[in-house]
Amino acid sequence: MPKDIAVLYKSKYGSSKTYSKWISDKLHADIFEIGHVSLNTLNDYNKIIFVSALYAGKLSAIKTIRKLYNSLHNNKKIYCVVIGIGDPNDKDIYNASLDKNFKPNEKENIKFYFLRGCIDFDKLKIHHALMMHMLKTIISSKSVKTEDEQMLLKNYGKKIDFLNKNSIENIVSDIKKEE
Repeated sequence: MPKDIAVLYKSKYGSSKTYSKWISDKLHADIFEIGHVSLNTLNDYNKIIFVSALYAGKLSAIKTIRKLYNSLHNNKKIYCVVIGIGDPNDKDIYNASLDKNFKPNEKENIKFYFLRGCIDFDKLKIHHALMMHMLKTIISSKSVKTEDEQMLLKNYGKKIDFLNKNSIENIVSDIKKEE
């Protein structure tokens, strides 16, 4: 018997897992870590929600998302929640990341949402710390900085937390409308 919703996430530092838990709780959905669920299991669901974070414009779970998408998109509703540190209203950042990660036909068949996560510089793995240092260097050299860039420079090295349980309401509402 088909089930309704599966939430799949990949989380390195916790933001994607936290948002996935909040979304699955609100939608009464089953939740899986993206690498620990089979295609056969997902075939039992009508809607699949992928939750993954951006690192230097690349989704952490893009390979698995694309593989599962290619197997599932013909008979499932597919959603992708992208977690980043940037402002979700900055469409340039997120549209560029979608172009970098998805083919045009994939973008047409997936509904995307963007949420803000958090970053704790003390917990970053070395390669992510180096990426953030490079970003800081690039931003510092700019003569004109966006509000987000100024905020990042001001808080560089500290914990920056934008997790917001209320930010999932549009996602939950959209998915419930499609029932």
